[in-house]
Amino acid sequence: MLKKMQVFLLGLVLLAIAATGLFCLFFLSQYSDSINSQVLESASRLFIRDVRNGSTYSDAAESCQEIFEDEDGSLRITLIDDDGTVIFDNFEDASSMENHSDRPEVKAVLSDHGTATNKRHSETLDSDMLYMATYSTELGVIVRTAIPLTLYQESVRQLQFTFVWVLLATLVLLGAASILSAKRFAKPLLELKQAAESMSGGHYNVRVPVKSKDEIGALSVAFNSMADQLEREVRELEDKNEKLAELQDMRSEFVANVSHELKTPLTSIRGFVDTLRNAPDISPATQERFLEIIDIEVERLHQLISDILQLSEIEGMESELEQQKFDLSAVIDDVATLLDDKATERKVSIVVEDCEALPVLASKYRIKQILINLVDNAIKYNRPGGKVYIQATREPDRVIAIRVRDTGEGIPPEHLSRVFERFYRVDKSHSREMGGTGLGLSIVKHIAQLYEGTAIAESTPGVGSTFVVRLRIADDLS
Repeated sequence: MLKKMQVFLLGLVLLAIAATGLFCLFFLSQYSDSINSQVLESASRLFIRDVRNGSTYSDAAESCQEIFEDEDGSLRITLIDDDGTVIFDNFEDASSMENHSDRPEVKAVLSDHGTATNKRHSETLDSDMLYMATYSTELGVIVRTAIPLTLYQESVRQLQFTFVWVLLATLVLLGAASILSAKRFAKPLLELKQAAESMSGGHYNVRVPVKSKDEIGALSVAFNSMADQLEREVRELEDKNEKLAELQDMRSEFVANVSHELKTPLTSIRGFVDTLRNAPDISPATQERFLEIIDIEVERLHQLISDILQLSEIEGMESELEQQKFDLSAVIDDVATLLDDKATERKVSIVVEDCEALPVLASKYRIKQILINLVDNAIKYNRPGGKVYIQATREPDRVIAIRVRDTGEGIPPEHLSRVFERFYRVDKSHSREMGGTGLGLSIVKHIAQLYEGTAIAESTPGVGSTFVVRLRIADDLS
């Protein structure tokens, strides 16, 4: 009876381990294909967007590689015409490549102008690859992305080796433990079986307790070792998926914020239009007041859309290409003059602190954007009789520091770390009354990053705030 129970338990454990191993292989294959397909889809979208924004094929491909390439393989991007002719390939000379109309993924896309994936061996790269081909209506060509399957294949090999090793260890250790009693023998094996079943259900953090140093204890250690390796591999794949999810969340949050910001002025405009349309007996003075409000809301929409487009343009740039030499001090004077009427209207004085000539090499338009946004904010959130101080100084390593200080109410400490976020407002209702879009400081931060710089905010409630932007733009410093 004892031998029968031992044989039964041995078979049960081996079956559980085999089932777990097969499940892990199947899960890893499915999960890897899903993650790799998401990577290829994201790479295709990024490549199409960069080309549409003016990047060359090579630059767009290089940008995609920097984001999606890892130590196990490189991202391959191929552009194929409707007749199968290769237009561009970031690995090979496109002019020397044969017609690709017979490739399974290309053939599928040519038939329906959709998206197709295929897993096969590449004769060009001598490697197993996962291909994704999609037809881009913006570019009028097929964009095919591919990555090698080395990461998945290596994971499968490691898992197979671990599985075989654990299986052999199970046979040896359970055979050596056959002299033990059925009760003592069954308990740890039952724990191992339960852990294997839990892992097969997706609970990869499950481990079996190691209660002894005999064969059963060694089996538990071997099982935990396999579980540790599997959990690490699954976590790596989940981390990649989480990064993609974060990108999607950021996009969704941005869309939601834009929708919210657009809703308020549109609702206001719609309400006044309906009133003007359905109440013909409104006095001319009231009509004029309603039209003025509508005009204000339209201007707010125009400013919001303009800021969104500017921010999108800046975020898509790695560096500023349009640069010129000019005197920063003169630009500061121009901005002070430009905003002087607005400051006077709010009973605020603009003070340009004395500074020597500051020759710089940058986009005059971008630097002026920084100054206008900072000084405009300092005027809006100042108090009657307050002052706005503008100062620019040189610092080491070609850095120019621009400081804009106001004497307003200041910013509470808990808000300082977030004032440069898109659509973030310390006082939302007050900001909208002032006509702000919530994007000005975000634009300042992203322009600073174009010039290897930073943007920070300092504030003392009741005293005022200081915004400091540092840019590596000095033209006459080494």
